Formats: sequence, C-alpha cells, structure tokens
Amino acid sequence: MFCPFLFWENKRGHHVTFLSGFKADFHIDGLKEITPLHLVHYIQNYTDWDLVGARYAHKTPVPLWQALRYPAEACNSLLEPDDHTGVTVTDELLTQRFHLAIVDGAFPECALGIVHRLGLPFMFINTVGFYTGSLAMAGNPIAYAVTPHVFTALTETMNLWQRIENYVTHLLADLLHKYYTNQVHGVLIQHFGASIPHPYALMRNVSIILQNGHASITYARPFYPNVIEIACLHCRPAGKLPQDLEQFMESAPAGVIFFSMGSSVKAANMPEEFRRMLVEVFSRLPQYHVLWKWDGNATATGIHAREAILPNGPHQHMRGISRNVRLSGWLPQQDILGHRKLMAFVTHGGLLSMYEAIYHAVPMVMLPVFCDHDVNAVKAESDGYAVRLPLETITADKLYHTIMAIINNGKYKRKIHEKSQLLLDQMSKPIDTAIYWTEYVMKHKDVSHLQSPVRNMSFFIYHSLDVICVFMLIVGGMLIIWQQILKYALRNRTQQRVEERTQRFKILKQC
Repeated sequence: MFCPFLFWENKRGHHVTFLSGFKADFHIDGLKEITPLHLVHYIQNYTDWDLVGARYAHKTPVPLWQALRYPAEACNSLLEPDDHTGVTVTDELLTQRFHLAIVDGAFPECALGIVHRLGLPFMFINTVGFYTGSLAMAGNPIAYAVTPHVFTALTETMNLWQRIENYVTHLLADLLHKYYTNQVHGVLIQHFGASIPHPYALMRNVSIILQNGHASITYARPFYPNVIEIACLHCRPAGKLPQDLEQFMESAPAGVIFFSMGSSVKAANMPEEFRRMLVEVFSRLPQYHVLWKWDGNATATGIHAREAILPNGPHQHMRGISRNVRLSGWLPQQDILGHRKLMAFVTHGGLLSMYEAIYHAVPMVMLPVFCDHDVNAVKAESDGYAVRLPLETITADKLYHTIMAIINNGKYKRKIHEKSQLLLDQMSKPIDTAIYWTEYVMKHKDVSHLQSPVRNMSFFIYHSLDVICVFMLIVGGMLIIWQQILKYALRNRTQQRVEERTQRFKILKQC
C-alpha cells in the first residue's frame, strides 16, 4: 500500500517489513513482504464479487451478514499457523526487531493485536479519505451535520432529511462496528490470551494519523496535531510511455480517453450487458482513441505487466470492439494521465485515481461502484471538475453525451486546473511530510503531547452531560426553593388577609 512511501523509507536507510493479504508483484531492495497463505486464499475467495453487476442491477454486492463475519474470519486467517511450517505470522515477526508499526487506519482492529504483542508504537495511514472511524477514536470531533458518512452520496451541505439520513447512517455504522470489533476481540483473545486489551483501547494510543485528504479536495476539518494530511502521497510527474503505447496516444486524431475501473473492481466479472454498452459507446467515438484497462484475460500484473500492453497481445481481443480501442490488463496510469493527448478519464471513483487525475488536471466521468466511490464522486461533481453517472441508471446515450461534455465544455478543464493548483501549492511534498512524521515518532517515541485528551473520555463526559446534569440540578433546586418561598409568602399573605377580614368583621359587628 502506497509503494512510493515504502520506497522512500528504504531510500533513507530504513528496512521495512510489509504484511499483506495480497501476493507480492514487485520488489524493492530493503523491503520484506510477508503474505500469509491462509489470508491470501481467504481474501481471494471472499472478494470474487461482481461489484459492477450488483450495482448495475440495484443489488447489494455483499450481504450484510457476510460482510459482518469478514473481519473476524480474516483475522483468524491472518493469525493461524502455516500448514507446512506451523509458524504464525506473530512468531515470525517476533524474530525481528522493529521500531514502529504503520497500520491501515480503515478497520485496523486485528493488526493492532499483533502490534500490541510486539510492543510497538504505531501510526495509522488512512487511505480512504472520508473514513472517520480511526479519527474519532483518536479524539477528533466528527460533526455529523457537515461530515458525510463514507458510505453515502452526500456532501457537507445537507438539508434536513439528508442530515437525518447521515446521522442515522453514522449511528448504525458505529453500532455495526462495535459488533464486529467485539468478534475480532474474541479472535485476538483466542490467539493472544485474555489479557489483550479491546481493539478500541488499542486504537486510542495511535501516535500519528497520516490522513489521505486535503482541504482543497476533501473537506476542511478540525484535526488535532497528530493528524497529518498527505493527500496525493503517491502522485508523481508523468514518465515516458513505452514506444507502442506512445504511438497509440500520439496517433489519436482528436485525443485519448482513458477508461479504468481500478484494481479492486474486476472487469472480468462485469455483466455482458454493461460490457456491450461500453463497446457501443467507444465505437461512437472514432475520432478519439480509447485506452481500456481490461483484465478479463490478464496474464501479467503489476510492474512486470508491461508486456501486456502490446497491440496484438492477448488483451486486444474482445467481441465487437472497434479499431479505436486498445485493451490491456495493466496500464501505467499516471504516465497516461499526464500525457498531453489525454482528454478525459472515465473512472470508478477510487480516491487514489481521483487524486492522480486532479494532480495531472484531467476532468473525469465517475461511475461509482462501492465503498467510498459515491462520496468521492459527489464531492468531485459538486466541485465542478467531474460528472457522476450512477450505474443504476446509466445508458449508452448518457455515457456518450457525458464524455463529450467533459471533453468539449471548458468549465470542467478550468475547474480541474484550479483544484490541481491548490493541491500542488503546499509547503512540502506529501511524501516528505509523511517521512518526517514517521521518523519523528521513531526518534521521540512518546508523542503524547500531540494526542487528544478526548480519546480517553467517555461520551457522557466529552459532551459535558455531567455538567449539564449539575446545572439542571442547580436550576431545579433553585426553582424548588423559590417555589417554597412563594408558597410561604402566599400562605402568610393569605393568613394576613383572613385576619384583617376577621378584624373588620368584629369592628362592624360592634358598631
């Protein structure tokens, strides 16, 4: 994850051990990758989804009950011994000496069990920019009225009903998070013993959070000093393209359109109807060349997949495809986005792809699929440099006219240039910022002066509900006292009036 970050850590003399659930497809000197086979197989079996087809058919890609069991089962797959060696990941890590752990901040509960066992200070790197769970655990205020939940299609400007939707979504997500975190805690107890703290207690001790966001692209938020924004950490200037790909780009009469659904959305699983729609749309754009990332028959992946972009390679074959379209299982995305002939980027709305497009100032057509894609897309659309097309209502005509609008309407290009300038205008490069704070933690170890005291407060104390209760008791007591005073005064006044009337009656009777 964030390979440039790992690269620069190694360049500065650090040795990095990378624990991952995906088989390594690249090599960096000084980097050691650990990929437990149980976890790799579990993830492969679990994530064989048709995400596009589910969204296209108005269905949920993963049933809720299945999603809720994933964290505990994945955690158990990570921690159980290897079938051949009988050695666990934790045992292997304990043979090495570490100074710091960097953990993905989106659902880190299981990994924190290992970190606790190793006795390390740790940082989070929040790759999902709109995710607020780890931020909240670290004590950062999350105002529901202006913080759209990562699984919604809302912006920071919400009407009453949208705020109700957002509030309920946050509350339900928190309840579900507590449920499955308790399940993960059970797995941690099974592997590490009953003394291991609850993941929530572990999360509160995070030293630094590297937040994949920037106010110009995500939202302006209140952060404590231990939250550092490093949006576009992985972005870089475009490099030289392979000769055959460069020729394909340069020979485009009117420019190039790049279509990619990222690495998490498997093109091979998309429904045939949707594939035919794409083929039809691209055939209606003969004046443009179309680069289509298609891994339906991919034979190579990652850095070693450059052979897969040959014009007559296995990825060039698809039924009904027009001559202006080129397929590949892997493409050098940033080199393409930075090419002078690129006119538009049709994307699923993943945050990393979105940042790269902004960095290279390429307007986008966004087809959100799952997770944070919707909230990313609606933010980009509201900022004026992209158009969001929901898969539930997409048609060939809508996609065609949207692509043409993105290319021909200058407002999208102007807006993306403005955003790009704001993103690039920083005191230091995001990669340098991330490296500085990583080394800061390793140097000082105790960075509690940067942490929020809120992280150790209960909901009752943080919202001053105890103070409000005291005020209510004081006001209530004062009201009771005043009530008694008034009752006493009224009683005395009434008694005085009775005595006066009795006296007057006696006087009148005497007369």
